[in-house]
Amino acid sequence: MKSSMTMSRRHMLAGSAALAALSAAGCAVGTPGGGGGGGDGTLRITWWGGEGENRALTAALDLYADREDGRETTRETLPWDGYWEKLATTTAARNAPDVVMQAGSQIPDYSERGALLDLNTLDGLDTTVVDEGLQSFGAVGDELFGVVAAANAYGITVNRQLAPDLEIPDSAYSWQDLADLARSLLPALDNGVRPLVDNSGDLISFILHIRSMGQELYADDGSINPLEDELGEWLTMWEGLRADGVVPTAEETAESSGGLQNSNLARQRAVMGTAWTQDYVNLAGLADVGWTIDLPPYGAEHPSLWMNAASLWSVSSTSPDPAGAGELINFLLADPEAISAVGVSLGTPPSQAARDQLTGLDETQQNAIDYMNFVADNSKPLNRLWPKGFATSRTQIEDLAEALRFGQTTVDEAVQAFFADARS
Repeated sequence: MKSSMTMSRRHMLAGSAALAALSAAGCAVGTPGGGGGGGDGTLRITWWGGEGENRALTAALDLYADREDGRETTRETLPWDGYWEKLATTTAARNAPDVVMQAGSQIPDYSERGALLDLNTLDGLDTTVVDEGLQSFGAVGDELFGVVAAANAYGITVNRQLAPDLEIPDSAYSWQDLADLARSLLPALDNGVRPLVDNSGDLISFILHIRSMGQELYADDGSINPLEDELGEWLTMWEGLRADGVVPTAEETAESSGGLQNSNLARQRAVMGTAWTQDYVNLAGLADVGWTIDLPPYGAEHPSLWMNAASLWSVSSTSPDPAGAGELINFLLADPEAISAVGVSLGTPPSQAARDQLTGLDETQQNAIDYMNFVADNSKPLNRLWPKGFATSRTQIEDLAEALRFGQTTVDEAVQAFFADARS
């Protein structure tokens, strides 16, 4: 998954292009020795992220290099925009880094093509260091291709400078309730500031919506459930909000792509919107406006949220030093100094021991930890992990929502196209 706010069309097209490039290269990428470090004892590691993630991981890796038994690392980092295209290219060339940050939605495709090592084969890597409820996120069948680097959950984050008195419901409420609450803000806002971010093309938000009604996007066998009516109603609701000026125009949403720093929330062009917990933390570094985070809409009998893997650490199947790669992952997950250096920059630490260790957090960081603890008591696991094709469906719904915004398709056509693609 992407560890950020609603993915833009450009973000997701990059992911699709990456998978296409990987597919075009065929499946024979799993012969050890083709990628990884340069043979001088260094390890290569890659991740996606912005300034906060880069600063934290650089500090942790510097600590690893300074250890008596540590190693130097070559660090390759990009924003989510561009990360997957580069990873697909290096993987296809059998030159992927030793340690790779992965997303749960991408692991089925990369593992199927033999690009990732089964972590169960690494004796020196303790994959049980993370919470039990997170240990299956990198699994495909009986093999494990990723261990959770950080956990997160979706929330509704609010710019308290723009709406100091806004109260998010503290009991069950619907997305229509949220829309009505956003509409009530319109009269008090300056021109050009919208009450709510446009989530029409955000598949995660749609999943929250249907889960609040006791439904799931996927059946237990991985096939998509018949939710045409629900998707049609969802898209129609957002069309109305856009027409009333409650959410950004098509042009304003298109201009907000390109990373968290360019989002309508970060640029204070929207009062509230969905955010993963690590983005909530990083928003505070971009705009000091007293952000808060609350549960998104949920049903009284049907929690919509689930604890999510923000990112995972994987080992390339072509790494010449998989044991060394495993030791580095162990360090990042379990070493007290590394835990302190990384903090909550990637999301909530994936183990209770790590969370208990963190002290001296600022208010926003502590709020994120407290929120995740609250989510743990007010969430329900997904009925299954993302099946192969989930990433493509995220691309599809964002593309269709963008086409809707610009009047290039209708709701009925968008719904038909989405489910036709998901079932193909």
